Amino acid sequence: MSSKLNKFSDKLGIKLSKSYSIFGENSFQIEELTEQIYKLVKRHSYENKEVHIINNKTDWTFLNSSEENLDLFSSKKIIEIKLVGTGPGREGAKAITNYLKSDYKEKILLITAEGLDSKSKSSAWIKSLKQSGTVIDIPSIPLNQLPQWIISKGKEYQIEIEESAAILLSEKTEGNLEATFQEIKKLSLVLPNKDIKLKEMAKFISNSSKFDILDLSRNFVMQNKKKTLTILESLRIEGIPESLILWTLAKDIGNLFKVKYSGSSKDLWGPKSYISAVEKTSKNITKKKISSSLRQIALIDSSIKGRTKTDPWQALRDLCLSF
Repeated sequence: MSSKLNKFSDKLGIKLSKSYSIFGENSFQIEELTEQIYKLVKRHSYENKEVHIINNKTDWTFLNSSEENLDLFSSKKIIEIKLVGTGPGREGAKAITNYLKSDYKEKILLITAEGLDSKSKSSAWIKSLKQSGTVIDIPSIPLNQLPQWIISKGKEYQIEIEESAAILLSEKTEGNLEATFQEIKKLSLVLPNKDIKLKEMAKFISNSSKFDILDLSRNFVMQNKKKTLTILESLRIEGIPESLILWTLAKDIGNLFKVKYSGSSKDLWGPKSYISAVEKTSKNITKKKISSSLRQIALIDSSIKGRTKTDPWQALRDLCLSF
C-alpha cells in the first residue's frame, strides 16, 4: 500500500502494517515521520528497537526467515533499516523480499531511505514493500513553499505566524528544515500563544542570531564547510576557548570513526538530527580521511598547550576546511 504524506496521519489509527517504508530527500522529514511510526507501534507493545545502517559490507542474515524463538520474557520488536543515498544491493533486496514472505507476528520492519534514486524506487523489492505494507514517499518542500510549512508547523505549537514573518524566517534559515523547526520551537517558548508578526519575528531573529557549540558540531559533521567556518569565527569572537572547540570536533570525528567501523549508531548520544548526520557522513567519508583528521586533532592539541608555534585558531580553521 502506497500512501501520500498528507494522508498518512489518518492511517495511524488503523491496524498495524507488516512493514513501513519512508522515502525522501530530507532527513528531518524522514525522522519526523519515523517518530510517528515509533509512537504508533509502541502503543501496540513493540518496545524493542534494532537499527541497521546499511553499507556494502552489511551482513543481511539479521533478516533471515528462521523461526522466531520468543519466550515469555521477550517483547515485540521493530527492525529499522537505514539506507542513505543507496539501495540495499542485490543481496539486501533479496533478503528484504524473502523476509516479507514470512509471517512474523512479533516483528515490524521499518525501512528509511534518504536520497533513493527513481530507478531503485521501481525495483522489485520496492514492489514487495508496497504489496505487504505501507510505503510513504515524502515530497521535498521547495523554498517558495517553506513559509506555508512554517505557518502550519507554528499552529501545531499554538502560535500564529504571519506570512511576512514566515518569509523572513525561511530566509534566515536558508531553507534548512531542521533549523527552521528549532526556531519555531523556540518561538513557541518565548512567545507562547501569540500572533507572530514581522516586527516580532525580526526582533526574535536578532536576539537568537548567535551560534553555539552545537551549531558548530552539527555543521562540521555535515561537512558544511562555509557554515562551519562562519560559526567557528563567531565562537572565536565570543571568547569560546580553543580547547572546548577542539574537544567538540574530536568527539565528532570519534563518533564518525565508531559508526564507520561498527555500522551502528546505537551508542551515540545527541539529538536525532545529529545522529542522522553522523550516519549519513559515515557512509561517504573514507577511513583515510578520519585517520588524517585524528592526526590533525593531536597537532592542534599540542599547539593549544604551547608545544608548537602553530596558531591554534588557524589550525582549527584548516581542520574545518580540509574535513
